[in-house]
Amino acid sequence: MARTRRGVQVAFLVFFLVLFVKARYPYTGGLPSDILLRFSPLLPLFNFIADLKISMLLWPGLAILALTPFLGRFFCGWICPLGTTLDAASHLVKSPQNPQSQRWTKLHPLKFVLLAASVLLAVFSVHIWGLLDPLSIMNRALTVVIYPLTTLVAEFSLLKAASLPVLETPAYAVYDWFKAVLMPEQQARLQQVFWVALFFGAILGLEKLSRRFWCRYLCPAGALLGFLAQFRVFERVVGPACPDCAKCYQGCKMGAIPEADVGLADKVECIECFGCSEMCPPKVSAITYRWSRKPYHSSIDYSRRHFLQTTLGSFAALGLLSIGIRNKDANTRLIRPPGSLPENKFLDKCIHCLECVRICQSNGACLQPDGIHSSILELWAPVAVMRTGYCEYNCNLCGQVCPTEAILPLSLEQKQHTPMGLAYFDKDLCIPFAKSEDCIVCEEHCPTPDKAIKLDPKETILPDGTVKLVKYPYVVEELCIGCGICETKCPLTGTAGIFVTTENQIRPTSQDIIGSSAASA
Repeated sequence: MARTRRGVQVAFLVFFLVLFVKARYPYTGGLPSDILLRFSPLLPLFNFIADLKISMLLWPGLAILALTPFLGRFFCGWICPLGTTLDAASHLVKSPQNPQSQRWTKLHPLKFVLLAASVLLAVFSVHIWGLLDPLSIMNRALTVVIYPLTTLVAEFSLLKAASLPVLETPAYAVYDWFKAVLMPEQQARLQQVFWVALFFGAILGLEKLSRRFWCRYLCPAGALLGFLAQFRVFERVVGPACPDCAKCYQGCKMGAIPEADVGLADKVECIECFGCSEMCPPKVSAITYRWSRKPYHSSIDYSRRHFLQTTLGSFAALGLLSIGIRNKDANTRLIRPPGSLPENKFLDKCIHCLECVRICQSNGACLQPDGIHSSILELWAPVAVMRTGYCEYNCNLCGQVCPTEAILPLSLEQKQHTPMGLAYFDKDLCIPFAKSEDCIVCEEHCPTPDKAIKLDPKETILPDGTVKLVKYPYVVEELCIGCGICETKCPLTGTAGIFVTTENQIRPTSQDIIGSSAASA
């Protein structure tokens, strides 16, 4: 069974990576690339807190929750790609065996504290849990760090190989395939690389302290599944042939088997990896699994004191978030993807997985992971940075890959009529205004059928007294959709002479989209 479990683990990880690669322009139909993100067991819980209803869009996560009371934390041992990555990392860093890592057992309640705090804060519309969701963490690291670094190294290596005459033909053949299947149109370069890498690297580095340190002591998804698994009916059974060699205790990656009685297993911590049965001497095979009508109970290490500490800490965090000053300058440039829900609702639903950023990097590349301006809720949420990229007029992919519909799946026609913001000219920088020279780059690139940027030829008197005809650009507010291509293409080397603000943006609701679709039908 342990060998089967490893095969399933690898299969889910490969599936996760295949779906990740699939999220690129041009995005084809078939299986949604965000389907595995919806396997998160935390999604149904916090989506219910946000909407007070159960969304069947999240049926994979609901299925995980429904099966856990019967099968235990099988998601952690069989499905979770972050768990599989941690298992691989434990071999690289040579994690200590269970007896040496028992010094950290006092941290067992911490994951339940994090889960309870996340729930309390979510009740007050402060959704920080997405930063700690294991599937979101994995997708975020792939988007910002692993994939860009891999494609950069691969492209450099292939081009270097192609420079050698003996390898030129096969290297270019592989390079052409690489560009067509795996590589985006341009190398992804993102904000927040250092901090995302540091966060993910810290999770991997904790394997040096204990195997599955994140899963044992920190993961709120593991805490939720452990809570549901404490009465599970699929049990580990140790027969009378057990030689009491304690190999199962020593090798358990979750520390779920107590040294005092290896016949038991902590159902809250056990992830159904069947590693203990594999460690059992082959001639003995004392460990089996069976369904039980009267399962034993493993209690959760979460006391009244922990509850009070969690409650007080959560309200303190809520208070700190409430009294922080709002950065008005940053808010004017806080442009979300087209189709994003109103800001408060958007931050309730966004899990910071950056799937939208991933697919945008294969096309217009305007979306970036955000930093903190006024609140931690903004951290690693998608934001449009128009100076580095623009929102492609004929693209609506970000809404198609959002697993929570924080970005609504607009049709292409709806997206083209949903302004993200409004462009403004900085007349101190814009070339026609500042230097009295013609520059029509923004007007040429404006993608709307009836140009939202138009030119107004006027005679102007130069400092030397001569008269010159200059084409001055201006923005037609009713036509501008805030796509930002004008800001991206502005030929100035530093700050652009035109920029997009949140003014005029439309943040639709689900009802708006339904109403619009019904009207068009």
